[in-house]
Order: sequence, then C-alpha cells, then structure tokens
Amino acid sequence: MMPISTIRSDDLPDFENPPLNEVVVGVQFAPPQAYQLIRAGEVWRLFASEFPHVEEHPPIMPAFELFGGPPGPPISLGINVQGALHNRLWFLSPDRDQIIQFQPDRLLHNWRKSLSPSNEYPRFESMIARFEKELTTLEQYFMSLSGERLLCNQCEISYINHIPMTGGDLPNRAGAWLRFLNFGEPEPDDLSGVIRRVVRSESGAPVGRLNCEFVMDTRSLGGLVLTLSIRGAPAGADIATAIDFLKRGRQLLCVEFAAVTTDMAHKIWGRVR
Repeated sequence: MMPISTIRSDDLPDFENPPLNEVVVGVQFAPPQAYQLIRAGEVWRLFASEFPHVEEHPPIMPAFELFGGPPGPPISLGINVQGALHNRLWFLSPDRDQIIQFQPDRLLHNWRKSLSPSNEYPRFESMIARFEKELTTLEQYFMSLSGERLLCNQCEISYINHIPMTGGDLPNRAGAWLRFLNFGEPEPDDLSGVIRRVVRSESGAPVGRLNCEFVMDTRSLGGLVLTLSIRGAPAGADIATAIDFLKRGRQLLCVEFAAVTTDMAHKIWGRVR
C-alpha cells in the first residue's frame, strides 16, 4: 500500500483559527462471519495502549446512500446478516479528545476539541494516515480469525464547526457568517436546515452525497453549528479505495466550507489561502 502524504495540499483553503470543533472519518463494512461479541475485548486490546478508556453506546444502524429515487437521507437498515447489531464501543485516548468507535460493521475515528488551548486539530493528513493504520490493524485481526478481509461498502467524513455569534464584537446575524442566509428584521432567534447534493465520480456516476447542515440558536447554542459531511460508496471494497474516497471527500468539504461562509468570517478565522 502506498504511504499517505502528511503534507497539506497547497490548493485547498486554509485558516489559522477555523471554528472546527470535531472531525469524524469512518468506514462501514460487511460484518465478518467469525466475529462474536465475546471477542470485543480482543478488539479493544488492539488499540488499548493509546486508547485506555472504554465506553459503551447504542449501535449505529447500517446505512447506504442510494440513487434513482427521490433525494433524502441515507437508507438505514435495522438488522444485518447477523441479526441485531451489538452495541458500539468507544475507545478513548487519555485526554478523551480522540475516539475510536467500533462495532462489528463499522470503524470510525473522531477528533474532538477540548478546553485545553494546546489541543489543536492534528490536520487531516495525520488523521487519515492514523485511521488507515487502524483499519489495517482491524483487518489483520479479522483475518487471523477466519481469513476475512474488510469488505468496505460505505465511507463518511464530517467536519463539525461551532461558530459563536455572541460576545465581544461578533455579528449576531446568520447572514454575516453563511452566504446563503439573509433575513430582514427582526433576525430569527433560531433556525435549522439541510442542503444535500450528489457527489459524482470522474465518469459522472453518483457515488455519494454532500450534506450541509446548519443549526442556529443564539439563546442555547450561542451561535451556529455548521456540519459538513460526505457519505457514499468507495470505488472498491478494499481499504485503499475507502481511504481514497475519504481523501477526495475532505477536498470537497474544504472547498464547500470556504464557499458557504462569508469573507467577513474568513477574516475573523484568519484565512491564509
């Protein structure tokens, strides 16, 4: 497998102080037949040296982006070939700012901004290289059980931005931050919406969807939460093509973030490119 460069591309928008609060990369795959719930501790031990804390959460239902019908959210399935899904396990780093999420048909990696000013986003190039290594480690474990490789069927990448609109001299109008929002007086106290677009391959075939979700509530949130995500099917079932999907998704989301946010916002966040 070719090594992934950790150097950021010069043609992508870049900010010194973006409002980024969380980044998630993930892959959904066919559940290996040999895996059973009793082996969950073995999976944790693959990562326990760097992720010593464990939490248990409800499972994420299998979901697929489908095309040819009316637009909408991904289709979720309540069961898979093994029946009801096992709970989702979170493996957390010592500072709890990095999370590996595992369930029998899915692996995700989260970075979360903490209260510590030193907790800077490690950048996508470093994060995706780490995630590829985690996927490979999990695949090798499954192969040791029954020789089964990961059969990836969906990928997702999300950037979650918290944009404060209260305090100091920050504008408290949604249109000051997002180009596509412009209200008269009085400004709404809260609003929410989702914009979806199809992501296509180089041949023009639909492979996924880009979602732009926004929620504004100056009373409880103190501003805007802007979530940009891409979900869809990789070109193949192997880890390499799943990583390629996530890398292209990241490029599209960086461009989308710069396109939907305003020049004033870019100045506040220190746009350098």
